[in-house]
Amino acid sequence: MPLIPLLVLLMSLLERPQRQQIAVAPEQSSTSEPLRLESGWFGSPLIKLQAELPVNTAMGLGVELLDAGGGTVLELAKDGWRETGIWSEGGESGRWEESDAGLRLSLRPPRSGLYRLRLTLEDLLDTAGRPLESPLLVRLEVRNHSVDAPLLWFTALVTLLMAGIAMRSIYRNSRLRKVLRLEDNRLRLRCRLGGAGLVRVELRARYERPSSDAGPLAPRLMAELQLEANDALGRSRLVFKRLLPVAAHSSDGDHWLNVNEVLHLKVSEPLSLGLKLTLPETIADGGQPWEIEWLRLVLEDGVLSPRPVAALTLEP
Repeated sequence: MPLIPLLVLLMSLLERPQRQQIAVAPEQSSTSEPLRLESGWFGSPLIKLQAELPVNTAMGLGVELLDAGGGTVLELAKDGWRETGIWSEGGESGRWEESDAGLRLSLRPPRSGLYRLRLTLEDLLDTAGRPLESPLLVRLEVRNHSVDAPLLWFTALVTLLMAGIAMRSIYRNSRLRKVLRLEDNRLRLRCRLGGAGLVRVELRARYERPSSDAGPLAPRLMAELQLEANDALGRSRLVFKRLLPVAAHSSDGDHWLNVNEVLHLKVSEPLSLGLKLTLPETIADGGQPWEIEWLRLVLEDGVLSPRPVAALTLEP
């Protein structure tokens, strides 16, 4: 949903504009080539006019939008000017320039079709108010699917915020059951788990060399994780093994290994489950073995995931 406003904005930016140049003589009219204007649901036509005014002049420009039959659909007037000068202050000086010679017209025509613009240069005067005889060049650009970019960005941000609130309200209602940290490679616990949602088992371990600062000697190291689950009567409900990649880290000459894994269990009804997790006590890479420093477990149930996850099912 948050991507829809951004997709509309992207589609608008990818549109190729129609461009023309129109030369208008003082007190005369000039008509553009036919322009295609669309009256659809996606955006609205935007007409931009930019007059190339000489320095220190002013203009009065009449603008008419004509339909295919020559009838006037829209009529307006634009006063423009361009001034330059020299400023000086505190021993410093420079040139300044100010102008207002552009026009932006956003509209929705009565129907899609071919239209023309008729421009009339009613006045072109210098600073003394004297008329100038040189023609005026006006640049024309038309975009049929113009949109309000700031509004779309705001809509995308608000939609993303609302989607985040909805996601948190739906998927953040899990129950934290256990957080354990042991200086051992084996972890045993018993807890009442199950019911609606999944059981999430997050495991993290750290290995270090006891008396060596050498980094890993092998390019790829693996560690085997074993997970066993039994019910209140001691019956085995799950035996699971998996090889996990070992990540190497270093900082200021200190080296260590990390093992991380997240498992999901599907327990249809609340049960008293005994869990046993085992990782290797050491990891060999051809040098001094890496020994486990600590093992940390975070256990949650009632977990709902916005993405499909592989869940381990307990045996009946």
